[in-house]
Amino acid sequence: MAELHRFVSRLSSPTPGPTLLVVGGVHGNEPAGLVAARTVAAELGDFAGDFVALAGNLRALAVGSRYLARDLNRQWSPAKLVALDEGRVPEDPEGMEQRELRAAIDEVLGAARGPVYFLDLHTTSAGGVPFGLSVDTADQRAFAAHFPLPVILGLEDQVEGVLSQYLRGRGATTLSVEGGQHADPISERNLAAVIRIALGASGMARLPALESSRAELDAARGDLPATIEILFRHPVTPEQGFRMEPGFANIHPARAGQLLARDRSGEIRAPQDGVVLLPLYQPQGDDGFFFGRARN
Repeated sequence: MAELHRFVSRLSSPTPGPTLLVVGGVHGNEPAGLVAARTVAAELGDFAGDFVALAGNLRALAVGSRYLARDLNRQWSPAKLVALDEGRVPEDPEGMEQRELRAAIDEVLGAARGPVYFLDLHTTSAGGVPFGLSVDTADQRAFAAHFPLPVILGLEDQVEGVLSQYLRGRGATTLSVEGGQHADPISERNLAAVIRIALGASGMARLPALESSRAELDAARGDLPATIEILFRHPVTPEQGFRMEPGFANIHPARAGQLLARDRSGEIRAPQDGVVLLPLYQPQGDDGFFFGRARN
């Protein structure tokens, strides 16, 4: 990937309108969102408003690691932001990244000339279809409904301090998207499709590839439920020796009693019929998996 700077793309139209803010690479082993943002920026002709793409964790991206000292996507709770402002956060790589990224976000929000929409773009260690993460409020779900993705409700409520929570608190309409497996080139294509749809949904631009992007994501979703609600998160620590059983995709049906993982305490089994989400197949991370069920 070409050398990165914090502002990966910044395009402003003479015509006022919404702002679409895209952040990719908040985890340094997930650069696909930044590649996708560059791809779509090159397609923009006439549009209204402002399109901005930011690199999330430059220092971790430089070495291809999820993070260097702390997970940057767990540092955005009100309490941690107060600690940052009061100088009680370590001067480690993620502390520096957070200060720089927040300053860039402040700059973008301060220059906004209309409503702000935010995409937080990720990839995962497991294979599987792309999906979105939203919260169960009318405005956020209305935005998510534009995307032909399985949408997971409640996952972000299980994890404190994610970047999308912070942007919602700043008044943005948000959607987090997991585009596919880290190294799979289709992930970049999926995330580019998501950006095109967001430009259309926000009223900024209707790109020629919009309908084909919708069709590709709709085909990838297949017969998966349109909406899944999270029941619980299985947190892990390095000391537990957690090992996910092989073969689980990002969204994977599970039956009651099915073996999901093991740790030093023994077997971990599904408590009921449901869906396993985001199984952990990489060394770094404290989310072993999430467990949910289809919602009508």
